Amino acid sequence: MSDIAAAGRHDLRDALDLLSEQVADGILHAEPVYRGETRLPAALVQPLVRANVAEILTALAGETSSLAPARETGRITAAEGIQLDLLQDAYRLAGLRIWEELARRLRHQSDTGALLRASSRVWTAVDRSSNVAVRSHLEAAAGFGEGVARTELLRGVLTGAVQDLETARRALGLPADVMLVVAVTVPGTASGTTSGSGADADTRLPTLPPAQADGDTDTVTALRLTHEGDRIVLVAAPTSEHAHLALAGLAPGARTGASRPFTGLAGAPAALAQARTAVRSLNPGEPGLSCFGDRPLDALLAADDGRAAELALAVLGGLRERDPRDEELLLATVEAWFEHGGSGTKAAAELHCHRNTVLNRLARVADLTGRDINDPRAAAELYAAVRARRLQPTTFAGVHPAAILTAHPGGNQQHSDPSQG
Repeated sequence: MSDIAAAGRHDLRDALDLLSEQVADGILHAEPVYRGETRLPAALVQPLVRANVAEILTALAGETSSLAPARETGRITAAEGIQLDLLQDAYRLAGLRIWEELARRLRHQSDTGALLRASSRVWTAVDRSSNVAVRSHLEAAAGFGEGVARTELLRGVLTGAVQDLETARRALGLPADVMLVVAVTVPGTASGTTSGSGADADTRLPTLPPAQADGDTDTVTALRLTHEGDRIVLVAAPTSEHAHLALAGLAPGARTGASRPFTGLAGAPAALAQARTAVRSLNPGEPGLSCFGDRPLDALLAADDGRAAELALAVLGGLRERDPRDEELLLATVEAWFEHGGSGTKAAAELHCHRNTVLNRLARVADLTGRDINDPRAAAELYAAVRARRLQPTTFAGVHPAAILTAHPGGNQQHSDPSQG
């Protein structure tokens, strides 16, 4: 093994400039935050990359390395506000390029086991430098101000970039043995809320008391950041009930999704995914708080847009041949029928029409879709398809239900119902 690793390192010494250039170019072109002179310019990235690549090759050969370039990289990226996941991505890119070049030069090596061990050594060396850089980044960030440090540390916890979660918990000021919930509030102001001030959902988040000390479980802690355009909040509370009470303040006038309560920061990345799915389970334009698990069918449909669209088209394709307003009237009738447990009378009251009108529309839906709503299996398909249709309005032609009901105030007269005929 040592012969292959050493030969690989020495063979690559003459390619240090080429490898460094490839890695630096990959980093600069992959992430917009590295472009321009306001973050990390090429003049700074390139020498850092070269020093780190040289250090990794030294470690690969079994020689002692100081890891000073990794520590310096962590310090600089923290000072410039570079996210931890981007820092780790840069090291992964370096490892990939080094291994590709080493494998190319050893392509005639017949000892497969030795090649696999060489690959393992490459990634061990890369991980060693990467871990040192991450620790240096966190230590440096702590010295640049509590706000910056906590924000970047929280981002690393939520994305899974931070591995030392107990240290992270203490640095974030989170008590031990509490219930955690992640919430995502999407940008924009819901209809019916005041938007003249230009404030978005961020300004309506509740102000909650911070934790007073490590182990204090009597308070509710809320840590916030903006990530990928969404406002994210990590809530720590004595119980799941306390957490949801705190989250209730997020919903008015905004669209918010919340994860299931969990214990331990190791569950934060999965909780973030749950919160994103939950907020997508809300009807477009619908403000409020959606908790993961409260709408299991909607969550399933929201988790796979493509399959949801296929379902809606397969089941409701016949309705699309109608005028969009007629299609919407039939969809609204199906929804009302389900909402009221299959009661035509209650559905008619909601739609301001006669019970016979509701039954006639449902018969028309059966003709156009081939699915009788009185058949349990067909009813299940219709309900799932209508929910998929509502969750993806831009995928299908149609208008808002309110427009239909407003346009047909006299819908109790059967002969005037456009869905007939």
